[in-house]
Amino acid sequence: MATSAQSSFIPAHVPANLAWDHSLAQFNNELDDPFMAASRLLDGPPLIWARDAVQGRPGWVIARHALLKEAFIDWEHFSSEGGMDLTMLLGVDWNLNPVNIDPPMHTKYRKVLTPFFTPKAVSHMEQGVHDTVHQLIAPFEDKGGCDFVKDFAIPFPSLIFLKLMGMPADMMHQFFGWEQSLLHGATMEERIGAGREILEYLKYHLEQQRKQPMTPLMESIVNAEIDGRKLNDGEILGMFYTFYVGGLDTVYATLSWSMRHIATHPEFQQFLRDNPDKMDKMDKAVLELLRMFSVVSSQRRVTQDFVWHGVQMKENDLVVMPIFIACRDPEAYPAPHAINLDRSEQTLSFASGPHLCLGMHLARRELKIAIQSFLDRFDDIHIPEGKHYTYHAGPTFNVDSLPLAWTRKA
Repeated sequence: MATSAQSSFIPAHVPANLAWDHSLAQFNNELDDPFMAASRLLDGPPLIWARDAVQGRPGWVIARHALLKEAFIDWEHFSSEGGMDLTMLLGVDWNLNPVNIDPPMHTKYRKVLTPFFTPKAVSHMEQGVHDTVHQLIAPFEDKGGCDFVKDFAIPFPSLIFLKLMGMPADMMHQFFGWEQSLLHGATMEERIGAGREILEYLKYHLEQQRKQPMTPLMESIVNAEIDGRKLNDGEILGMFYTFYVGGLDTVYATLSWSMRHIATHPEFQQFLRDNPDKMDKMDKAVLELLRMFSVVSSQRRVTQDFVWHGVQMKENDLVVMPIFIACRDPEAYPAPHAINLDRSEQTLSFASGPHLCLGMHLARRELKIAIQSFLDRFDDIHIPEGKHYTYHAGPTFNVDSLPLAWTRKA
């Protein structure tokens, strides 16, 4: 796949036919739809070595559902620890917690957080989610349209995250701006600057929470004990940073792509309206939208030299695990680019194995309530003639603008 067997980005252990002289991010931005663009890799080898797998770094890219599912489970060969982009960028000696920590410590840290994200715990948040939706829709409800990203999708999960964390709602736009610069900044200097500003704020927030925890989640984290000792600052800041990055980005992105699909597929939109009492239909629709519009890729580090599916892998090789490719794999999902509410294969949208997404129940509830609320209020949701959506596809597939119009229900 490389232009030359002697290409400098190809290590000695990588066969030339598996070397891909390309940037994954640039490749994903080449078409009108990044999911279709990324899916082109399904026509090639299941495992490739990319010149730029993520943020300019070369590494393996897994391009099959079955292999990705296997790698998620095999944490002993594909570690979440060490060499991760964010901790290297910040220059800290702790990891995102528990995302970039392997078992058995991963399990211990996760137990601190799990009680707050069970289906039962999330059900207690439901009224707050409904209230947030109403608060955000009210200003544009009678205006016949909005920019869905700016007016709803960005602030919606952000406000819920801020309530969980006990952070001031009036800093929402600052928090989101920092997060976008951190994950999608045009230069390394911009990313480092944003990352450090976030870290300084989180240090301040930790000081305040130790004096007086603002929420049950904060109280649990600052008072948590593992193996008979209190968590240190790095362990707590790793948890805070994990919530910060995860809480502001992926739900807004998935929700935006889902609403774009609804707005451009009137028959699907009407199907959801025509089945208001069949809650399993909406639940299945949310799962299919999550599969269709899985926006993230994970990273792993190879822990030791070994041969995997006939390919030699070396210790410390970077492995990029693009869920947005795996979830469009026809070997796992026949007709993968179409909504099918009768699929039997579970989605990998929330990963798998020990790192199954802690916030998946909350994310599903947020998506369901938001989509149902728009369908209940508005008919004929569509992108106005002459208007266009915009996006950028980096490590996360983000919608930048989504103009919508509708007819207000009587």
